[in-house]
Amino acid sequence: MTNPLAFRRFRPYIVVQGIITEGKAVVSIGDFRLGGCLVQPRLNRLVLGDGCVKIRPGLMDVLSFLAEHHGEVVSKDTIIAAVWAKPFLAESVLSRSVAELRRVLGDDAGRPRFIETITKRGYRLIAPVELIGEPPSEPVVPERSEPTQKPPPMGTHACSVVWGEREIPLGEGENVIGRTNDAVLRISSTRVSRRHARIVVTGGRAVLEDLGSKNGTYLRGQRVHRSVELADGDEICFGRDVVVFRFCYPAGTTMTAEPL
Repeated sequence: MTNPLAFRRFRPYIVVQGIITEGKAVVSIGDFRLGGCLVQPRLNRLVLGDGCVKIRPGLMDVLSFLAEHHGEVVSKDTIIAAVWAKPFLAESVLSRSVAELRRVLGDDAGRPRFIETITKRGYRLIAPVELIGEPPSEPVVPERSEPTQKPPPMGTHACSVVWGEREIPLGEGENVIGRTNDAVLRISSTRVSRRHARIVVTGGRAVLEDLGSKNGTYLRGQRVHRSVELADGDEICFGRDVVVFRFCYPAGTTMTAEPL
């Protein structure tokens, strides 16, 4: 019987007398909704309510494998074979992983809403699973006949944001992110406000500010409520879309980010 969720299958494996004839499974499914949260396997990220949570790849593999077999009772041996590809791995490793997933999801083993334990059988994912048909937004950089912001002079600090395959330079001063046509980084998503947030670049500093957006701006997994100084490599979440802030330092210069 064909799985109605039509996930792209994990790499197949065969267990014959306890011998696994195929290697570790690779997560190849796309984003999906699980109950009230958004799961993004390729980013190892869950979007829960008003926050983004990063989880370990192993946890995401377990959750994605259970989602692929939604509603089915999956034995512990099968999960271990698919995720870790180690026939003699202690079941306690899987048990700890499931317990950690439950903590992240706010689930209760006694009264489960997401992952149900079937005694002496395995686990079953019972929360509704829905595939996300719409791919993540593609970055849209508005075309301008004349740039409104001058690029930083050679030899000074240079800031940019990386979104997928694109890298968008940030000019000195205000750089607005949102759906508005004059945004430096335009995101055509209903989850993003017209003027969602801004990054203000001044000399050797770059500061992130939320502009009263409906769905919030998240930095390092926490919602931004005030101006926060950015550091190189910071991940910023606008709705479902994530960009990485890049900061090029002159030789001999260091920069420390402020706590949220």
